[in-house]
Amino acid sequence: MDDLQISHLKEVWGRSYERPLYRTLYSVLRDFILSGELPAGEKIFPSRRLAQTLSVSRNTVTQAIELLQSDGFLIARQGDGVYVSYDIASPDLLRGGEGEEADQRTPALAGRVKHWQGVRKRHYRFGAGVAFSPGVPALDLFPFDVWARLLSRRWRLSGPKLAMQEDPAGYEALRCELSQYLRRTRGLKCGAHQIIIVSGAQQGLDLLGRVLWEEGDRVAIEEPAFPGMDGVVLGNGALIEPIALDDEGISMDYLAGLTGVKSIMVMPSRNYPLGTTMSLGRRMALLELARQKCSWIIEDDFDCEFRFDGPPLTSLQGLDKDGRVIYVGTFSRIIFPALRLGFVVVPETLVDPFIAAKAYIDGHASIIHQAVLADFFNEGYFDSHLRRMKKLYKERRNYLIEQVESRLPDYFEINLADGGLHICLLCKQPIEDTVLSRALHNVGIVARPLSSFYRLPFKKQGLVLGFAGFDKKTIDAGLQQIEKTIKRM
Repeated sequence: MDDLQISHLKEVWGRSYERPLYRTLYSVLRDFILSGELPAGEKIFPSRRLAQTLSVSRNTVTQAIELLQSDGFLIARQGDGVYVSYDIASPDLLRGGEGEEADQRTPALAGRVKHWQGVRKRHYRFGAGVAFSPGVPALDLFPFDVWARLLSRRWRLSGPKLAMQEDPAGYEALRCELSQYLRRTRGLKCGAHQIIIVSGAQQGLDLLGRVLWEEGDRVAIEEPAFPGMDGVVLGNGALIEPIALDDEGISMDYLAGLTGVKSIMVMPSRNYPLGTTMSLGRRMALLELARQKCSWIIEDDFDCEFRFDGPPLTSLQGLDKDGRVIYVGTFSRIIFPALRLGFVVVPETLVDPFIAAKAYIDGHASIIHQAVLADFFNEGYFDSHLRRMKKLYKERRNYLIEQVESRLPDYFEINLADGGLHICLLCKQPIEDTVLSRALHNVGIVARPLSSFYRLPFKKQGLVLGFAGFDKKTIDAGLQQIEKTIKRM
C-alpha cells in the first residue's frame, strides 16, 4: 500500500465510521479490493500501522483482516505479511456497468413478472388503516387475549411436537374442524383429507393454477373481478377470457359459445366488487355447462360468512355431483389478515396432485398457528366471534348506506348487495373514478375506483368503500371528505 492509497482509505474511513468498527473496516477494505484500488498481489500495511493511521485499536484491525482472509480476499504469507489474493477477478468485471449498460448485462426476467406488475399498477394499493379500505375487519374487537392464551398453551403443552410437524396438507385437527364447519354452514361435501391449508386465498389460487393449467390454457373469469385473479392466471401462463355479469351472475350465453375453456373462476356467493349473487338456476346451468365442456370450476367464496339479508347460501361445491368444483376460502376477514391462513377444498381426484404441489411450493403453512386456530374452533371462540362481527358489520353497513343516501344522493347510487364488507357506489355524474380515488388518497381516504376491476373497454365508474373496520365517527369524517373532494373537482 502506498501513501495515496492510505490517504484515500482514511478519507473513506471518515465517511464510513459505524459500529462494529471491525465490520466497517472489513467493508471498506473489501470495496477497495473489488474496485481494483488494491490490486491482486498488493501487500497490506501491518495491523499496527493501520490501527495508528485510522485511530482504532489493533484488535479491530486484526478482526477485519481475519474476516477478509476467511472470505478469501486476503492471503497471509508466513513471515512476509498479508497480500491481496490473486483469486480476485479483474477490476473491470467487478465494477460492472452503469445505467443502460448495466441493464443490458442483466438477464431477462420471466414474462410472468410483467403480468404481475401490470395487475398491481392497474389496482394500486393504499394503506389499510384508514377509511374506507375494503376487507379490513374490526381488529379492535378481536379477542387477542384469548388468542394469546391459546398460543401460549399450545407452546407449553405441545411446542416440541408441533415444531417437527411437516404435513403439506396442513394440521389434521384444523382440517377436521374446518370440514365440519364447512359442511354445517356452507353445505360442502368434503372430508378433512380433501382440505389443504394454504398461506391465504391468494396462495390457494396460485396453487390451483400450477396444478391445473398449461401454457396457453383459457380461463374464464367474471367481469369485473378481484385483480388478484388476473395475476394468478397470467402468472401461470394461461389466458384470460373475461365474462360479463348480469343480474343472476356470470353470463351463460357468451360462456357457452367459448371453446377450449380449461377452467371457470367464479364468486357465486358475492361477486367482488359488485356484490352480485349467483341465482340457483344460474348455478345449476354453470355446473351443467362445465360438465359439457369438461372444465374445472373454481369457487372463490369471498366474504361468504357475512350475508346479512338471509341465511348463508349453499356453496356451488355443495351442488356439484361430478367432482368438478374446487373451493377456495380464507380466514383473513374473520380472524386477522396477518394470520395468512386459507384453505382449498379439492375433489377426490385432485387430492394427491395438490398435496404434491404444495409440498414443493413451500412445504406447509405455519403449523403452530394452525393448531391455535383449531383450538379457536374447537372451544367455540370462532362461532361466537363471527356472530358478534356479523351483528356489528350489519349495523355499520346500514349506517354507511343511510349516510351515503343522505349526504351524496346527487353523486352516487348504491349497488345494493345482501352482504359483504364493502358497498359499491355507482357514479351518477361524469366523474372519472381513478382521478377521484387519487384525490381522496391525497386527503387520507381510501376509496378504490370501480373501473380498476374491469378488463374490457366498458367500465362502470364508481367507488368501492369498505366499512367493517370503521366506526360511525370515522365513516362520517370519510364521507365528509368525499363530498368536499367532489365539489372541488
